[in-house]
Formats: sequence, C-alpha cells, structure tokens
Amino acid sequence: MSEVTLTDLAGFLALADAAVAERASLTDVAGELGVSQPTLSRRIRRVEEYVGAELFDRDGRRIALNARGQAFLDHARRAGHEIERGTALVRRLMDPERGTVRLDFMHSLGTWLVPRLLRSYRLAHPGVEIALHQGAARHLVDRVLSGAADVALVGPAPAPELRDRLRWHPLRAQRLALALPQEHRLAVGAAGSPLALAEVAGEPFIGMLPGYGTRILLDRLAAQAGFRPRFVFESMELTTVTGLVSAGLGVALLPMDDPYLAPTGLVLRPLDPPAYRELGVVWRRETRPAPPVDQFRRFVVGTAGDDAPAAG
Repeated sequence: MSEVTLTDLAGFLALADAAVAERASLTDVAGELGVSQPTLSRRIRRVEEYVGAELFDRDGRRIALNARGQAFLDHARRAGHEIERGTALVRRLMDPERGTVRLDFMHSLGTWLVPRLLRSYRLAHPGVEIALHQGAARHLVDRVLSGAADVALVGPAPAPELRDRLRWHPLRAQRLALALPQEHRLAVGAAGSPLALAEVAGEPFIGMLPGYGTRILLDRLAAQAGFRPRFVFESMELTTVTGLVSAGLGVALLPMDDPYLAPTGLVLRPLDPPAYRELGVVWRRETRPAPPVDQFRRFVVGTAGDDAPAAG
C-alpha cells in the first residue's frame, strides 16, 4: 500500500475542490499549487492507491470527481482541517507569548505567592494561558514527574532520591515555629523565645494531612527529636490549623511571619535549633524545549523570591 503524505492529501483536496467547481484540470491545479503536472499526478495516484480506488473520472484534460471521490472528500477535508488545527495548536504552544503553562502549587501558597507571581507575569505576558492545580506537596511532585504539570511551587525540597529526575530551585526559606494557645503553659510570657520541639512531645497536635509540606517537615523533625506526634486533627489548610490552635485544641508547627495566617489568639515560639520551610520551584530534568514554560520558569526563578513576604 502506498504511503500518503500531507502534501498528497493537500493535492487531492485542491483537485477535488476544483472539480466540484467544474474547472478542474491537472495543469491548472498544479500551477496553483506551484508544482509540475506530473508531480501532482503522482500525489493523486498515491492517494488513490491508498484508498484502493480511482477517485476521479478523466476525460482528456478535464477531470471530474466520481462517486467514490465524493464519498472520500468529506473525510479527507475533515482530516485536513484537523491537521491544520493541530499544527496551529502546536505552533501556539511553542509561542512564548501565547502558549500554556501548567502550574501546580501548595494550598498555603495560594494566598500570597501565586497571586503575586501571576499578577506580575500576566502584566508582561497577557497572552499566556496559566492552567492551575493545587494540592499536597508530595502529590504535586508526582504530577511533575508524570508530566501532568510543567512546574510546581512546593516545599520542602523533593526527596534526594528524586534529584536525578527533577530540578529544584529554592526561592526562599521561612523559619518554623511552634504555635501554642495563648493560655498554654509554654506560651505565657515566652512569645518569640526559641523552644525545642521535644518540649511538646506529649502534647496534642493540629497538623496538615500526610503528604503536605508542613506535615512532611513536622514528621521529619519529630523523628529527629525522638517522638511521634499525636494528632487530634489533620487539615488541608494552614489557616484551619492556626484557628484550631487559637481555640486551644492543640499545638502546631507553622511558618513564621506569614501575615495571611492571621495568628491571633496564639503564641509563636521559633524552633530551637532553628529549622526552616524551604519553598522552591521544581520541574523535570528531561524536558524538551517549550518556550512558554521555559520563559515562565525563568521568571519564577528570577523574581518569585523577591515577591514573597519577609521570612522569619
């Protein structure tokens, strides 16, 4: 069976359209396409060999589309249109000013970092489409690895065993603190003074769900301190964690100096020794050039750290 190329299909469509308009001749259509008459004839012959039937009736120099050609024409035209649409889409995706960027981010960054970042970027590049998805840090890293996302804003940094498949660029670090209800025995008169995590080993904890960034850090730090936190509630939102601590239901690990958490009714005591929530951008190491994504990633690396609230 003959192989049919896009130029073969285009030749058939041009000749078929001319035949429908009753002005078909191989020589005229070949001239319109900028090819020789024998070249166009070979293209039409390959299409006919591919479908297994002659598609035109020939009478000297005149050519008419027969019933088989009529049956094939609509399908060929739709195929041609789909190819044009697909080509246009690919070109759009390769245009840094009109393509799409799939950006994932943690819930806690949706109140400050992501809005500020997108506001600045869209002012400079209004034609770029940003497809957003939020979730737990570990889930977002998996989405980047699977190709479901182009870049993700997460913290902490991905596990070391993933570094051969991922690129990571830190943007900033927020000092971590223990959040205590105001009336807690370790909070009275001690706001702002450092506190060892082991001091609250027996306390009830309000924490994020497993897989979320702050929960990953708490589990890691607690293991280093020699205990396992006892959770009385697990949430998807740091704002919920903050509110429940202020209500006296437990203690929590929170990043310091984030005005969007509104830590009223509680006391923050920095961890001793100091520990930090490192925020950064992650993407796959092996990626083909994608101008819209590459441009956005360079923007994030160059500006996002300066755009965030001051760290503790």
